[in-house]
Amino acid sequence: MKIMKFFFEEVRLYNPAQPIKNSTLIMKEINTTMFTITDHRLVVILTIFIYNILSASTIEPSPWIDSAETRYEVAAKEYSMDGLQKTAEFITGKPALEQKSTEALLLLGLVFWRQELIAYCSNNAAEINRYGKLAISKLNEAEKAGADIYLTASHKALASQLLASQGINNGMIYGPRAAKELKKAQTARPKGYFSLLVEAVNISQAPSFAGGKPEKAITLLKKLATAFPDSIDVTTHLSDALIKAGRPEEAGELILPVIKTYPTNLLARKVAAGLRSK
Repeated sequence: MKIMKFFFEEVRLYNPAQPIKNSTLIMKEINTTMFTITDHRLVVILTIFIYNILSASTIEPSPWIDSAETRYEVAAKEYSMDGLQKTAEFITGKPALEQKSTEALLLLGLVFWRQELIAYCSNNAAEINRYGKLAISKLNEAEKAGADIYLTASHKALASQLLASQGINNGMIYGPRAAKELKKAQTARPKGYFSLLVEAVNISQAPSFAGGKPEKAITLLKKLATAFPDSIDVTTHLSDALIKAGRPEEAGELILPVIKTYPTNLLARKVAAGLRSK
């Protein structure tokens, strides 16, 4: 089985299958116990017992997950709501136990988040709320199952950011949640792509009274663009921050080539639409 890869525009991150929580601690306890037990029969019994615990706590990756990943990557790149829906149906059509694997839970959470993003690009408030909440719920399940906290937390932050954009009440609820998940992602991987991107988007999107500062976001996004020059998402969010900072000409120089090269990128199109009002 190939190592799981998740698509965030051009940036791909490896996500090896995660061990169950505290498995390292359990193995250390086993080793300590081995040194104190002299009866070999107890050693054998203890080893079998611990092996059964670890085996029961881990759901093996399903052989179909590679196909599901590929479906997701294609649909995400094309901003295809239909493709993402079919990917979700593909996953949820599998046996219940296989749907509970770490990989399946994480992938389904990402599918829901992408559907939320498309709804945001289409200004569909009902579906932003629907898919945003589904994404956070499924990513929480994945995190509890042992998924990479860096990936789960960063995407919960992204989902919360979109939910926070939907009115004052949502902003009061999901703005702080986005900040909380960002801190978790930063703790897991301070210099990770998603940690840096979520921080910059947070600063760009938040209202001024909540710490929103487009100029600061521009500085962060320019540094991120240097580190990840092929990321269309960084370019898109940098353009958005420039528009918010009253610099539409610079924004246009960045975002218009993106639309020409990636005509199905709905987020880039939404940002470019903001140029017309300037």
